[in-house]
Amino acid sequence: MHLTPNPRYGYSAIVDRPVYDWPGGARLAVYLALNVEHFAWGRGAGHMTHNWGNPNDQRNFAWRDYGLRVRFWNILAMLDGLGLSCCHLLNSAVCAHAPRIVEAIAARGEEVIGHGRTNSERQADYHEEDERRLIREATETIALHLGRRPHGWMGPWISESPVTSDLLKEEGYRFTLQWPCDDRRVRLATRAGPLPGVPTPPRSTIRRPS
Repeated sequence: MHLTPNPRYGYSAIVDRPVYDWPGGARLAVYLALNVEHFAWGRGAGHMTHNWGNPNDQRNFAWRDYGLRVRFWNILAMLDGLGLSCCHLLNSAVCAHAPRIVEAIAARGEEVIGHGRTNSERQADYHEEDERRLIREATETIALHLGRRPHGWMGPWISESPVTSDLLKEEGYRFTLQWPCDDRRVRLATRAGPLPGVPTPPRSTIRRPS
């Protein structure tokens, strides 16, 4: 039986690799990633934790919009109380929908990751040139509103077409969070040269402070 090989990286067992330590002898590096997303009203797939794929009805939209109206600010307060920072996976549509959030991110000076235009679309659904326009539009919009462009990318729904990694490299991205295949950085092969794949942490729920 022939299985189509993965064109981005080859197999490597972690036990066969040299030991890698961070500065100071640390063995583990952790980053916090906060998804900041906006969705179309009444269109596209919904997402409830108990039933993936619900229609995007008023409950789905309100549940998501709660994150921008309330939960985002609670999380920032929690992070400040713990003396921590995070990176923001930002839909560019948030720039117009909730500019107050973008102002807060800019004031904090934290890392911003390109997260497409909106989570009402999946970039793997588009032809190559349309996907390039999606990436370019999201990048330019974020740069316009924040004064700096993102250098890392995680697409809406972590969606990836056969050419996504190629396009990201060609559009000046330095790393991607789309390939959760390892506990270390992976060099992804693209037609424009290697693109680092940074491990994506498991998703977890941060409860609002009392």
